Amino acid sequence: MKRYRKEDSDKLEVGQVFYTKRFVLTVDRALCKGCDICKLVCPREAITIRPAVTGPDGKSLVPVIDVDEEKCDFHGICAVACPFSAIKISINGNGEIPAVVKGVFPVLTRDIDIDSSKCAESCVKCEEKCPLGIISVTRSGQDSAPDISVDKELCAGCLICREECPTDAVKVTKFIEGSIQIDNELCPEGCRKCLDVCPLNALYTDDDNRIGVRETACIYCGACRNVCPEAEALVIERTRIRHSPIESGAWNKGLERMTSTSALNKELTTSRIDKIRAAATGAWNEE
Repeated sequence: MKRYRKEDSDKLEVGQVFYTKRFVLTVDRALCKGCDICKLVCPREAITIRPAVTGPDGKSLVPVIDVDEEKCDFHGICAVACPFSAIKISINGNGEIPAVVKGVFPVLTRDIDIDSSKCAESCVKCEEKCPLGIISVTRSGQDSAPDISVDKELCAGCLICREECPTDAVKVTKFIEGSIQIDNELCPEGCRKCLDVCPLNALYTDDDNRIGVRETACIYCGACRNVCPEAEALVIERTRIRHSPIESGAWNKGLERMTSTSALNKELTTSRIDKIRAAATGAWNEE
């Protein structure tokens, strides 16, 4: 077995090569937003976050994640959890996530749908306002319905397109729910690092120059917290992560690390209730 590492400004690639199999993990630097979810969920503690640096314009650049190829087991749990789909796993050149294939981890529920028949004439707000640039609107004629393309794999579920749509044509469901609190009294004077790195433009300054949050846009990824110089000024809590059905101890541990013990207990309780209801419904139908 041989392990290797390649890295440049655009991509990090680490791999594990056997006689018959080649495992590769890649991090797309353009897609990575410097959040801490992959680090939290990794059971091998193979992921670390390098401190953010300041760009030539004086603004903070997003933190950079690093992967220790000696610790990584290439199961792809980090790839599943990444809200921006910046991490990929391949086996012998084929995109595959062993943790999903083996039923160890679920997939996140990315629900976004746009009904083009409801679109207002000449409206392209969903395309213009999408902070990740994953929506494209084209029209073959002035009076024709638009052709709307959405890269669902890259959708972070921020709800901005739904909020900006004037005709209720957009349906989006957040797959990460939670809360964020900012104590402006603890913010260093003039500091705007969190605004610089927020990938979804969820943070803003009000008329009093205080930092506020658009809850509809925030997905509680933690990028802002990673650059905040005051640990207690930014508090993020993830309360729920929507995912495909699964029963797995590894997922339970991962969910607890990404959210909290109370969030895990709530999911387990809900799962038990659903099973009881399903069993009762089945027994009733048999009668």
